[in-house]
Amino acid sequence: MIRARIIITGHPEAETAARLLDAGDPRGAARLLEHTGGHASAALLRLDQAALLTSHLNRIAMLRDACARNSGATEEGRALHRALGDALLHQIEVVEDGAPRRALIIEAARAFELAEEDSQAGELYERLGLWRRAAAAYERAGAITRLEYVLDLIERQEAAEALVTGALRAIDDALRLGHRRLAHSLLLEHSRARALSSGDHDGVGRLALSQRLAALEAALPRPGRLSLVWGAEQTTVIHGGDRLRIGRAPDIELSLSAPGISREHVILRLAPRLPPAPPGLGLFAVDTGARAGTFWDGEPLAPGEPHLLEHPGELGIGVGVGVRVDPLPGGGAVYGALLQPLTTPNKHHLFLPGGGPLMLAPDRAIALTLRFTPPYIELSADADLRLRLAGTPLAPGAQIEPLIGDRLELLPQGGPALSLTILP
Repeated sequence: MIRARIIITGHPEAETAARLLDAGDPRGAARLLEHTGGHASAALLRLDQAALLTSHLNRIAMLRDACARNSGATEEGRALHRALGDALLHQIEVVEDGAPRRALIIEAARAFELAEEDSQAGELYERLGLWRRAAAAYERAGAITRLEYVLDLIERQEAAEALVTGALRAIDDALRLGHRRLAHSLLLEHSRARALSSGDHDGVGRLALSQRLAALEAALPRPGRLSLVWGAEQTTVIHGGDRLRIGRAPDIELSLSAPGISREHVILRLAPRLPPAPPGLGLFAVDTGARAGTFWDGEPLAPGEPHLLEHPGELGIGVGVGVRVDPLPGGGAVYGALLQPLTTPNKHHLFLPGGGPLMLAPDRAIALTLRFTPPYIELSADADLRLRLAGTPLAPGAQIEPLIGDRLELLPQGGPALSLTILP
């Protein structure tokens, strides 16, 4: 029966193929015919061979090899590609969801296209969300109803993509200019809108938005804390909150490592000054009852009693450990304090419970004002200070919400430039 399918033309190749069939080598006969241009007869031989195979995977392999050698320009070739598409559809049903299954679906769709079964190819492209390919297949098949449906989906997809593109542009501009709160609000708004939208075509937009949102939230500084590196490896750690604890505990604001220090040895606070001191806020130190004691300019503090720190001086933490404390006055009151452990001269701690002007060191004031607006920290430049954020020039007097990893350049008029890097 197989021999009868060969078109006998009198050419030596056809006769040789017939002899190979008689010898029980149909695969060799098919390859000979394919090599010499007898694609129609070769396709029929391949179909017969595939039908005799009991292994479904072997049948797919046979048909793939045959289709690779036969373009589908003949009716027999189209039948070959149709058979491959049918075999792949069967295999798709037993493969779990994921990349291998999607690869089989797109291979089957291509096989049906070469078999001129465009309507079935369109359905497979739909399953993958390849709407433009599906539309082209339905157009070739003359499937008007399905074509109109897919064209409507494409139109909606393009509108959604345009919306996401515009949103991403606005979000990226806000991030670049330091307006991270605005970027966060836009991300949350558009992420919710994308989550509520229907259709898988919006997945790319949701992914782009979710990636930016995750990156932004991961780069937020710790609540009430900002670390700045400046100058020749100088560091200033800014603390918000209503107290600054000093001791050996690793999770407090100013952690020191020395024998005899309590876990929370002494606490600094801003509180109203009492008469006869001038009215307003003052900086107070409270010894927590530490065994080694706390000293202000050499005088011991009474445990549990607030002691007003009226001038710059040294806070002794037990024996042999000192912290220089500079209260920061402003408007007749104190708005914070600058602290420098004597054991780490390159590191300062800035205590700003309610925000205020920045001091990096006792002799290094900068024209930036800080505010804590959880989950963000705001930095506002004075009107005569220009900033560059990651190389992007900002307007004079700009306000930004810094993120971990930011590099901020300060360019005062007539003064030296200063670079700040935000650390975790």
